[in-house]
Amino acid sequence: MPKRHCPNCYYPLPEHGEYCSNCGQKYTNGRVTFWTLIGDFLESVLNIDSKIFKTLRALLSPGKLSVVYFRGQQKSYVPPMRLFFVSAVIHFAVLSFVSFGQIEDQMDGNANAIRHDAFYSAFRSDLDSVRQGVEEEFNHIYGLSTAFDTLEAKLEDPRKDSFEMVYFKKTTDWGELEAVALALTKRDLIEMPLDSLPEVYGIEGFWNQLQVRQIVKLNREGSNFTRFALGKLIWMVVLMMPALALMLKLLYIRRNRYYVEHLVFSFHYHSFAFLFMTVLMLGVYTFPALLDAGEVAIPFAVMGVIAYLYLAMRRFYRQNHIKTFIKFWMINFGYLMLFTFFLLFTAILTTLTF
Repeated sequence: MPKRHCPNCYYPLPEHGEYCSNCGQKYTNGRVTFWTLIGDFLESVLNIDSKIFKTLRALLSPGKLSVVYFRGQQKSYVPPMRLFFVSAVIHFAVLSFVSFGQIEDQMDGNANAIRHDAFYSAFRSDLDSVRQGVEEEFNHIYGLSTAFDTLEAKLEDPRKDSFEMVYFKKTTDWGELEAVALALTKRDLIEMPLDSLPEVYGIEGFWNQLQVRQIVKLNREGSNFTRFALGKLIWMVVLMMPALALMLKLLYIRRNRYYVEHLVFSFHYHSFAFLFMTVLMLGVYTFPALLDAGEVAIPFAVMGVIAYLYLAMRRFYRQNHIKTFIKFWMINFGYLMLFTFFLLFTAILTTLTF
């Protein structure tokens, strides 16, 4: 009798048995029935769902998920990085849907208002030219000039207004910056090619020209900027995780924990924060009657997320209340500084690369 081999890894199979002892694949002749396909799908879905629900239950208990993860029970739960990325993507997607839509509408409204003024300025210039020709041709008509004056008085003249912007110019070799005011006509703001603006307005220097071009582009395409900035915010939070883990490592340097333990703790904490705030935003958005209550609830929700951090630190690092409380406030202060730095850096980088 010829020996059987696994069709997947070609490992020799025993005479009896349906599964390969090397790779675990079921022995088949290559043909797959419909019910086999359905069975594989259901098994895969149920396995994923059970792992997700088990992870979420552990996540609700501050610090528990990090504790069991380092007890060696990694296979029973969603991996920390995957949990963090999925919760972050869901959070920012909901944030974009709930809040960024209003920001996009506002920026679109501002751009449309500037565009209206720009083209209305052209109309007023044409009106002045037409008036001069009509007055020369019909100068014998009494009251014509008065009628034109009355018409123009009733029409707003946007040419009197300009778009005021500020860019920062280096004044010394030591990097001192000076705010420089620049007034653009609204027609130039909307229509002039970006590469032509610095030359026309006498702006010299690469960084000065870059600032002006980006500010003008931001006013032209503000709604696109919000979506562009949202993607950068996700990466900002990702880059913060190693820095936050380093802060925890320094605070608990005498605990002899590996750096990766602090990193996993950071992933788990932010996963909870993202999912918790996402549920809150969806609840307030879904039930508009709760909007007023939501404005009150959100500060308490933020306090709840902060309290969760204290309880998680207490459980994971196993120190007494006094030491945990001191390190809790130290990490919050450091987190605030870290968040401010990364936010400013991301805002500047996003504006310059938009």
